[in-house]
Amino acid sequence: MIVYAPAKINLGLEVLRKRHDGYHDIASIFVPVALSDTLTVERSPTPCCICIPEVTGTPDQNLVYQALARYAEAFPADHWSAKITVEKRIPTGGGLGGGSSDAASALMALASLNGRDDADSHQRLAEIALSLGSDVPFFLTRSVALVEGRGEIITPLDVPSPWWVVLVLPGIHVNTAQSYSTLGITGGKAQTDLVEKYRKCQLDMTSMQHDFTNDFERVVFLQHQELATIKQRLRDTAAIYAAMSGSGSTMFGLYTSVDNASAAISELSDLRTYLCSPFTAE
Repeated sequence: MIVYAPAKINLGLEVLRKRHDGYHDIASIFVPVALSDTLTVERSPTPCCICIPEVTGTPDQNLVYQALARYAEAFPADHWSAKITVEKRIPTGGGLGGGSSDAASALMALASLNGRDDADSHQRLAEIALSLGSDVPFFLTRSVALVEGRGEIITPLDVPSPWWVVLVLPGIHVNTAQSYSTLGITGGKAQTDLVEKYRKCQLDMTSMQHDFTNDFERVVFLQHQELATIKQRLRDTAAIYAAMSGSGSTMFGLYTSVDNASAAISELSDLRTYLCSPFTAE
């Protein structure tokens, strides 16, 4: 079985409050994009994960291996585990959710291998996903969605994402926990209607720059001013929207045509860029 695990970008990312469990409630529109890792899945009596290139110190630190192990704990009667080979294309630690997407894809592959397609199994998969990381549940859906709570409240949206995406990969590691701490958000903050904003921008794309904000930009840009420069450069190339994805450091611009996006990449030739379309699930 071959499974493609897509990256994601965020249209707006609002950090609303710190929770009693130490996590934060957020609200964001998650958009999967067609930059994907490739998972080759083979039936196996025991879990095994091979990552190319390796991104963790030991294999058992990889989220895919952890997904295999937790699936086995949740479904001990299932006959098959898997040997999964992950070919990495999504940069790690860039706010694109690559590791989370790989883990969710592994869970879905195991469910398929073992013939699990009932509502109870889907609910248990979602619980395993959340235990692996806040972004993992979204990748079980893999369609444009409003993501709320810690990441477990997912509302798929039936509105397309019609833009071409230029990703700029600056190679800067941003510590997510430190960024949350630096934001200093403890009390409640009002959530805006991101779904209405998303529907609005389908008709008026000029609304995006002032309707969607990523709360992390104000603290991350202070630490890495070059990211603010990249954002301005994307806007200068006629991006209808430019922002940081997640807690960074990947920056992205949205364009109305592949020609506009390709022209932008030419103007950003001194940077590491990637051109992709929205992800379409097979």
